[in-house]
Formats: sequence, structure tokens, C-alpha cells
Amino acid sequence: MQRLLTAAVLVPLLYGAIKWAPPKVFYGIAVVVIVGAAWECYRMLRTRGSSPLVLPGLLATGAVVWSYSGLAPGGGAMPPVLLLLLLVVPAAMALESTPERILGTVVGTVFPALFIGATMGMVVALRALPDPDGEDLVMLLFVCVVLGDTLAYYVGRSVGKRPLAPSISPKKTWEGLAGAMVGAAFGALLAHLWFYQRLPLAHVLPLGLLLGVTGALGDLAESVIKRACSVKDSSGLLPGHGGIFDRTDNLLLAPPVLYYYYVWFLGAGR
Repeated sequence: MQRLLTAAVLVPLLYGAIKWAPPKVFYGIAVVVIVGAAWECYRMLRTRGSSPLVLPGLLATGAVVWSYSGLAPGGGAMPPVLLLLLLVVPAAMALESTPERILGTVVGTVFPALFIGATMGMVVALRALPDPDGEDLVMLLFVCVVLGDTLAYYVGRSVGKRPLAPSISPKKTWEGLAGAMVGAAFGALLAHLWFYQRLPLAHVLPLGLLLGVTGALGDLAESVIKRACSVKDSSGLLPGHGGIFDRTDNLLLAPPVLYYYYVWFLGAGR
């Protein structure tokens, strides 16, 4: 019940942010949410003995996400990452006493900024595309990912028998992955019929299947971190859903895939 109540609050907020909020407001919301996911990742890394420099890492994550809007001076996501490296390498050498701990601090600081900020942040790159494509692509992304995640959950619970990656997440199954692919493909078809008629019918199935697979792989990738850190949820912020990272992990790989699929096959670059 908590899961449904939380979703009942979040879904209208998400729809409003995509359809009604000005692009800059959407970018700002994306920065806050993704930085929140990165903060939860830093918390998990600390539980396994890592000592990341959290504040510089969070600032770099936010800068990387904002850079995808095209509004950031300097252009691109690379300058914030390079600046973070220039800061964290000498700082780790000064603060830590052994090469192992120095390496752990550097990797633990940079990893969330890249793993979460540079990938999940591409939802901003999608929204920054000229309208109506930018708005419709973000809607397409969330419709496919949400339906894929939902069907994967219920299919996995009801008929899932064959473990997908038992050493990472014992409850995830091949049947659940198939459910994710079917759900995302249905989401792409729904988008074609509802709000994104410009999406050619020939691209509905391949794009939906890609988003279903990459959404499920993003979920599995977060499970690697949780299993390595021996935690069940990234936090308890969202009742019934865990933390921000738990709720957004399906967006780790899907936004870059959708962005480049659009550029190569659907947009001006086709």
C-alpha cells in the first residue's frame, strides 16, 4: 500500500514537471533529484569503508547534470569531472595514509559523479532538445521505464523462477526481464498512439525493447552497489520504494540509449 500511495504522489508531480514546468525548472528538479541519488550512493560507499569527498563529489555531479542543458559555461560534462579529479587526487594524497586508501577515496569520489551524474543526467540532454521532441522524448522515456519496471516487478513476483543474476540480486529473474521488455515496448506503442505520433511505428518495438533492457540493467547495476555495501535500500526517504536512487536506478542507462537512438535514427542526424 505504501508503494502505491508514494507512486500516486510522485507520478502527477513527474507529469507536471515534464509537461508544464519551463525547461529551466525541469533542469533544476533533475539536478536536485540526481544529486540526491548520488548522495545516497556516497552514503552506501561509506558503509564499506570508503572515504569519498562527498561535498566536491555532489557539486561535480550537479555541474555535470546541468552541463547537459547547454546553459553551463565551458560546455559539456568533461570540465566538472576534470576539476573534480584535479581537486580529489591531491586532497586524497594529503588526507589518507596508504596508497590503498588514497585510491579508495579517489575512486569513491569520482565514481558517483560519473556513474549517476553523467548517465542519469542525460535526461536533461533529452529535455534540452528542441520542442516538441524534447518534451515528448522525456515523456516517452518515463512511460517506457515506469511500465517496464512495473511489469517486471509483478511478472517476477508471480511467475519468476529462473534467476537472472543470483550473486547480485537473487529475486530478479529472466521472467521479470521479459516483463520489463514487454512493458517498455507497450509504453513505446502507447507513446506512438497518445502523444508522440511522430515516432515511426517501425521504431516502436526496437526502441521499447532497448529501453526495457537498459532500464532493467540500470536496476541491476544499483543492486551491485547495494550488495557490495550490504544494504537493502539506498535510504528510507520514499516509503515503500526505498530511496531516491532505488526509485531512479532504471534511468542509469536508458537516457543515453534513448538520446543517441534519437540522434542516429529519429532526429536531424538520421
